[in-house]
Amino acid sequence: MSTTPPDPLLQAFDRLAATRAERPLVAGLRAVATVGEIDRVAAALALRLAAAGWEEETLVGLSAANGPAFLAGFLALRRARFAPVLLDAGAPSTAQGAVLGLLGARGRLAAPGGWAFAPERWELTTLRPAVPAGVGREIGAVMLTSGTTGSPRGVVAPSAALVADDAQLAAVMGLAAADRMVAAVPFSHAYGLKSLAVPALVRGSLLLSAETPSPLAPLHLATAGEATFLPTVPAFLAAVARLAEPPALPASLRLVVSAGAPLSAEVSAAFRERCGRPVHVFYGASESGGITYDRPGGAAERGTVGEPIPGVEVELVGEEGRVAVRSAAVADRYLPEPGPELAGGRYLTGDLGVWKGSELALCGRVDDLLIVKGKKVDPREIERLLAALPGVREAAVFGVPAPGGAGRAVGAVIAVTDGELDYATVTGFCRERLADYQVPRALALVSELPRTARGKLDRTALLALLDTSARAGA
Repeated sequence: MSTTPPDPLLQAFDRLAATRAERPLVAGLRAVATVGEIDRVAAALALRLAAAGWEEETLVGLSAANGPAFLAGFLALRRARFAPVLLDAGAPSTAQGAVLGLLGARGRLAAPGGWAFAPERWELTTLRPAVPAGVGREIGAVMLTSGTTGSPRGVVAPSAALVADDAQLAAVMGLAAADRMVAAVPFSHAYGLKSLAVPALVRGSLLLSAETPSPLAPLHLATAGEATFLPTVPAFLAAVARLAEPPALPASLRLVVSAGAPLSAEVSAAFRERCGRPVHVFYGASESGGITYDRPGGAAERGTVGEPIPGVEVELVGEEGRVAVRSAAVADRYLPEPGPELAGGRYLTGDLGVWKGSELALCGRVDDLLIVKGKKVDPREIERLLAALPGVREAAVFGVPAPGGAGRAVGAVIAVTDGELDYATVTGFCRERLADYQVPRALALVSELPRTARGKLDRTALLALLDTSARAGA
């Protein structure tokens, strides 16, 4: 007799289906899918999966765009006792297959579109790994992430962790079943899964999901559906703030949240001024769920990512201040190989942080490798080049928010012996020798690089120098 406890996510949805089957769960501009419709499709798909001959408690890829298809496919896999590996629906099937092969998945379940979710339209593909990866019945999802090498890793999250994260986020953000959520963040990403898909499945919150995605579809849906909650990313906020005439936000919208990448103070302020809503910063990770949240809004303008979410323990480890997290929402382990940073209910992130009062400020990454305009940048390479410029004693190079707030850029603090060095001289020297994306966009010239008592570079002080002296040149 199995001692595995019931899946809390499935239990919550089954209660919803039993009591609120006619409740709309996903709405577009032209179509609506109810709890009951999604439940019936999931049941039919689960039967197809059971007949596929795949071993239970193994990995199966889920490829479905935002919409009722993702919810139905996710439920079907869990009911058939498979662990869904959440795939980017826009990726080629060959790329999806390569990832699934690396993880040892047994098959793939794919929908032709987010709203094309009739049971007969799904494609089941059998994979034949040498040894199918077994993960246990309690696993709710496997989310994909990658390190600086770009090699994919699977983050194995129990259903209990997904439900715990949802409860913590709902409490701190004030979210409830009646909320109407703009579903512009992909459900296959940890941010979209935990902020959108799980609340819909657990509480029945309405997802506003466009049948045909477009750049401004989230704002059109927000107005048409009288949205209350818009979780989004800095690039979207920056694009809206740059519009000559941004669309008016509906009066119903009470919460705009930014996560997934650093939000600059400039973009936060511009969106608030142009659109009349503060942006609330949310910091989390695939491995841990939510870490900190900015209840009052405007944390980016204060240089922080908010306070620890109740129920989440945040510790800064070592002199460098590496962010470590403990909570009931922390994932179980990595696939295909475990990693010491994720074990025993604790996740040691790659982020470096400092406390600003009760709020956390992020000031860099342990690995230091930067991603600028989609390309990898080695700070050490740029530091060596700068050291060759006459008048430079030493340099520290690291990532900063890009001008305009979209993505990351290179920043440099340079200790100089020649008082005549200036921004134009340094950047001109770099432009002759580096690709454009490698050239520093933020620059501070100082007599000495700040260091800690142990002689290590003081990252907090370095960032402060850029904040006060670099932006005019950027």
